[in-house]
Amino acid sequence: MQQYNPREAAQKNGPEQQIIRAARNVEYDRQFKRSAEDKLNQENPTPQGVFRIQSQAIAREIVANASNLVDKKKKGEISNANFAAEMASVDQMVDNLGQFTTIVEKNLGAYNNALKNGTLSFGMDQHDEAVLQAIDKGEVKLALDKDGRVRMEGKAKHSSKGDFDVNIYDFVNVPLPINRIKPINTLVDPYVKGLGLDSNGMPISRVDENGQLVLDTGDYGEHQQEVLGFTKEALEKVGPQGIRSFLGDHLNLPQEEIKALSENINYTDDNGTEWENEAQAKAYNNLNEYIGSKYQRQRKPHPNTIALNAQNQAAQIAAEKNVQLSQDQGIQEQQTEVMQTPQGEVAETTTEDVLGIPKPELKINLGEPIIEGSTEEVVEETPLKMKKLSVKDLIKKYS
Repeated sequence: MQQYNPREAAQKNGPEQQIIRAARNVEYDRQFKRSAEDKLNQENPTPQGVFRIQSQAIAREIVANASNLVDKKKKGEISNANFAAEMASVDQMVDNLGQFTTIVEKNLGAYNNALKNGTLSFGMDQHDEAVLQAIDKGEVKLALDKDGRVRMEGKAKHSSKGDFDVNIYDFVNVPLPINRIKPINTLVDPYVKGLGLDSNGMPISRVDENGQLVLDTGDYGEHQQEVLGFTKEALEKVGPQGIRSFLGDHLNLPQEEIKALSENINYTDDNGTEWENEAQAKAYNNLNEYIGSKYQRQRKPHPNTIALNAQNQAAQIAAEKNVQLSQDQGIQEQQTEVMQTPQGEVAETTTEDVLGIPKPELKINLGEPIIEGSTEEVVEETPLKMKKLSVKDLIKKYS
């Protein structure tokens, strides 16, 4: 059973993850492990400063191209149509440059913060991480291609596969760092405890196989659709990056498997459930297994069933002991008075309906004569000791 213990997950890190950690330690030392003297005597600008210099240089080059077009227009060396087309291209380059600058600075800053705080995920693709490191080092730079289009170009070094070429034309393809998500049990465990409970935190009332009311959270299989909905909502909330973290940090899957699962889009599993990609389905299957292993069915008698069984038991005992009980429906409370007389013990039993319906009082004749013409019953004076017994006491006494 998965426990999603981050310490245990760290102990299970494979060789690939150890290589990634080592590469990050090197990058951390390069960026942050500097002495006070190094900070006061810099040989080069910071990487962020270098990137801004690159951006400004590209901007000046674009401005120069625009100025050259204007000069050609004035000299009549270019037609109005070509001039308009070329200037539209210049406007697009300016816009792309601005987008590249904004995205790179944002993503690079987020990566460096995660690196510094130790929150980077093992689910982050190592090509993406290598590109961000290369941008920070100034090895991947902003440039204009031969057609004047803005791009990022250079070489980056994969933590285990070595150098590879980088050519990014669309700013949306600039990598974004992936942070490690919290242990999944902090989200799932409270949900599991609430499965099959009503708004008051009690198991749901249902009729069992004997036709009696019970309080029962039900078999786990009865909650499959509910669990599916909860899991889909949770996975959508953490997003693709959170799923990659779950697979890499909590399940310790290798990079190639995470990559293959993430890129297998529009995936339909064996049950016919549709997912954005196979990585989502993989995460769901694991979470479903975890929830099922943590789920504990709660089953106990319903209070009405307990009361009814008590009433039936009391009636059975009363019948065996020749004690009369009310046959009316409803839950009843019985009291028995036990009197000590010269003739021995004499019991008088009365039944009171807890629902408020009065019951006729049962009187037991002690065998004493009634004087004719008198309205009062004459009973020989004798000291009496009274004791009241409820239904519970009656059951206890005769069981």
